[in-house]
Amino acid sequence: MTQINPTRIKSIALEQDTKFIIMSDMHRGDGTGSDDFAHNSLIYKCALDHYLREGFTYIELGDAEELWENKTFEQIYITHTSIYDRIGEFHDSDQKKTRYIKIWGNHDIQWKNNENILHRIFPGICIYEAAIIDAGTAVRILLWHGHQVDPKCSGRGAAFSKFFVRNFWPGLQRCGLKDPTRAATNPGLSGEIDEKLYQLAINNDKDIDMIIAGHTHRPVYENLSLTERRSIKTETAAASGIGKKLKPEAVYYNTGSCVHPRCITGIEITMEGNAPSLKLIKWGYDVTSRSKAGGYNLTIRRTVLEPT
Repeated sequence: MTQINPTRIKSIALEQDTKFIIMSDMHRGDGTGSDDFAHNSLIYKCALDHYLREGFTYIELGDAEELWENKTFEQIYITHTSIYDRIGEFHDSDQKKTRYIKIWGNHDIQWKNNENILHRIFPGICIYEAAIIDAGTAVRILLWHGHQVDPKCSGRGAAFSKFFVRNFWPGLQRCGLKDPTRAATNPGLSGEIDEKLYQLAINNDKDIDMIIAGHTHRPVYENLSLTERRSIKTETAAASGIGKKLKPEAVYYNTGSCVHPRCITGIEITMEGNAPSLKLIKWGYDVTSRSKAGGYNLTIRRTVLEPT
């Protein structure tokens, strides 16, 4: 099994007044039909406004930029300049003051050795493979993208996947096909990746008590996907065969992604008493009460998915 062995780690202390929002898998692209992020960019920007105003630290957990499909960052930046301007409001060149922590994934692993490209936008930024949050009472939370346990997206397997995605996938994507190399489009593979990350969380030699990852695009709370949790709550798990896990375990979480249809998901962490509190949240479109003109108001709303 893959071991926890990040090459560059950011250490973070979760103090009483500290608040984190963790999001992953934006896959910001060049604005063409293959840019999975574009349709949710307004939702994402509104979410950032909220967290900026409320004093959160923003942690980007990998695959923020789609650098498998796009050869350079320049067109991505031109397309989403307003997004980078908003993220820049979290950033400070002083690492002790910054509220923007960036972690690379497999689709933006370029930042591992080329972070200087981003210095023009975020002066002095450091980009990491992982972060560890020390949350008091001996709770240590590992944050990383999660591709490290996916053989198709790390090591030699990543080279083939990247070649396929860059040279063939954009055209196929425009025809409505799903990328078979991504756990994000393969529920069975997502389950395998989640299980590997769960096993790492309960069997590791790094004194890690909890893992928060991205990569699969599937939100997970306390080691259960939303489908599994709802199946268990409605007692349909046994009948449907969906929920094979019997109970939640607060050791593995997944942020989901920012490329869901009409919504984005993430995980908020705050301190409640002496223990960290985690919330799986969704930002998406919502229709409010009828307006005076007889129509309806379309708004962007934050919803807590778990705990309910």
